[in-house]
Amino acid sequence: MKYERILKPGRIGNCDLINRIVMAPMGNINMADPNGRPTNKMIEYFIERAKGGTGLLITGLVPVSYGIDPTVSEDNDTTYFPRIDGTSRTRLGGWRDLTAGVRPYGSKIFIQLTAGLGRVGSPEPALKGKLLKSSSINRNFYVPQIPHLPLSDRKIKKIVKNFGQCAINAKISGFDGVHIHGHEGYLMDQLTSAPWNRRRLGRYRNRFQFGIDVVKEIKKRCGDDFPLLYRLDLTQAIQQTYGDRIFNDIFRGKERTIEEGLEFCKVLHEAGVDAFDVDKGCYENWFWPHPPSYFDDAIYAREIAGRLKYFFISEGIDCPVVAVGKLGRPEVAEKVLENKWADFIMLGRPLLADPQWPRKVMDDKTREIIHCIGDHEGCIESFKKGGHPCCSVNPYTGFEDSKRLVKAEKIKKVCIIGAGPAGCEAAITAHKRGHDVTLFEMSDHIGGQLYLGSKMPIKHDLSRYLDNLDFNLEKLSKEGLKIRFNTKVELNDVRGQYDVIICCNGPEIVLPSIEGMDNIRYMEAREFLGQDMLLPDDVKNVLVVGGGVVGCEIGYTLAHDAEVKVTVAGKNNDLMPDTVMANRNHMLWMMMGLGSTTGNPQDSLKEPVRVYNASKIIRFTDGKAHILANKGRRDPFTPWKALIPENVKNPFEKKLKPENVEHIIIDTDFVIFAMGSRSDDTLYFNLLKERAAREIFIAGDSKEPGRVWEAVTAANEIARSI
Repeated sequence: MKYERILKPGRIGNCDLINRIVMAPMGNINMADPNGRPTNKMIEYFIERAKGGTGLLITGLVPVSYGIDPTVSEDNDTTYFPRIDGTSRTRLGGWRDLTAGVRPYGSKIFIQLTAGLGRVGSPEPALKGKLLKSSSINRNFYVPQIPHLPLSDRKIKKIVKNFGQCAINAKISGFDGVHIHGHEGYLMDQLTSAPWNRRRLGRYRNRFQFGIDVVKEIKKRCGDDFPLLYRLDLTQAIQQTYGDRIFNDIFRGKERTIEEGLEFCKVLHEAGVDAFDVDKGCYENWFWPHPPSYFDDAIYAREIAGRLKYFFISEGIDCPVVAVGKLGRPEVAEKVLENKWADFIMLGRPLLADPQWPRKVMDDKTREIIHCIGDHEGCIESFKKGGHPCCSVNPYTGFEDSKRLVKAEKIKKVCIIGAGPAGCEAAITAHKRGHDVTLFEMSDHIGGQLYLGSKMPIKHDLSRYLDNLDFNLEKLSKEGLKIRFNTKVELNDVRGQYDVIICCNGPEIVLPSIEGMDNIRYMEAREFLGQDMLLPDDVKNVLVVGGGVVGCEIGYTLAHDAEVKVTVAGKNNDLMPDTVMANRNHMLWMMMGLGSTTGNPQDSLKEPVRVYNASKIIRFTDGKAHILANKGRRDPFTPWKALIPENVKNPFEKKLKPENVEHIIIDTDFVIFAMGSRSDDTLYFNLLKERAAREIFIAGDSKEPGRVWEAVTAANEIARSI
């Protein structure tokens, strides 16, 4: 077999696994009813990954601290998390259905138990009068003005007992083992780490003690033969991430060092842990445990999993290690195992993008794998805004219980205009349902806006996804799907010729009207990307107008690759306000010259990108840009902080005074406008007006400029309904 190490059977404790592929725990938020019983949505979600051939499935976090940590509960003691605490037969019935559902396919399943959220939980309970809790007096991550008070030893011991009860509940519900959620700065990590545990008295002043007690309690209740996998950040990596000054000034010079992490793993193994799943980082550098699209593959497999594996070997300890972190390419995952950095590989978002990842590896059909694009929009941002886990490139993820691809009762002639992500999804889905589909594209390639984005080296995940999409479309074209490149479609070209027309023709580019634009050289961002980001030879100073994700990505890429001085000016008080935390903070980290796509500080920018947020370009003169900037603007470079969703009120938020501005003049040789786009629905409404077909739809950026998730999901809904 080509990937014999990935596909080789393995063992954790006494649990035999069909291969070395472990599904990472990803929060099953809003996949249970308000009492915490898993719904059919969660059950079908895991069954789909079992069908795909994953060796070990792990649920998302299941809290054990109800009534102790107020951040895990909502109004009227409901919850958006699944629950298995207490002795509720109602809840256990849902878990039994889940474990029974995955068992026939050969997969094993562990439940992930968590002590709670503590300081990284929502501050909303405090705004309603509840006292928030942590290991010591700590600030809330989202609203630092809100304190978390120390848990008493009695309450901590209660959490330990709850771990044992939840574990035995899981065992009788059919689970094959327990996964302990001890990383990333959540409550268990707070109790076992120097940054947050500053207790001087009591049992839990020993930072190892809580982890030891939990492990022993689970083994006591479930037996030594019930497997236990512990997830640990070997180090919070704050000093490595931000350097000594920020580490000492902001983080008080405290964190778990790798040496301490190795010793902690040794102690936990002696207490009964059967295997370790290790990463690095915490909420303050969330891009480490949640690697965004910019990071290279296997970003810390050798540094973290490999370090623990070699440590165990040197200590004579026989204990499996699981590697995680951008291992979605099979050849990369195989290399990690070949190098003996780990015994298992863990996949999170790759299994959301393609549940058949293991099966395609087994069948040597890796070119058919749908690759994760690392945008975090469906898998994380969705449930932060009240939804549940889903996926930008797989519209069935999280909807396995409700979305089905069934053959059409009546074959229709379908025209799709535009081969961006929406057009491609509509074409593939309609074709698979049996319709006669023609996909028109005015350029010579697929991808639309994604194709332009993939021009930047930091967007390598997009390139991989588009290569796969191109491959699958070419395969379907041999089965009858018609693709017409270099074809611009007008009303008269399609009127009366199709039963269904779907407009996915993309957005309209917007350029501002600013005094003195005739005095400068400029280009719109998408035009600039389309021309391979080539700058005139004499350009030394570039101004990017627009502080959204496209503007920042272009600004960073030019500063890094072209080695020019870059300034980014944006109207909002924060850069990239609509970008998810991991991707946003990683980009800020790179723009400020502290980080890179490789994680190696030597690959960082020589000179940080200059930023004017809460600012406006008022005019251009020869070689100059005039900026009106608010004096009260925030420091744009604070990647250790998060932005709060719009629907959560922060009573401590300071409003900017519009009149408090300063006039700044900067040098610029070239200006790139990255100010977004607007829908281009002209063709759609003309088609409607002329009744060009019986059914006419619009999707993607031509309807409303947005994200890949919205475009693909809408196109899939349309194609499944026609």
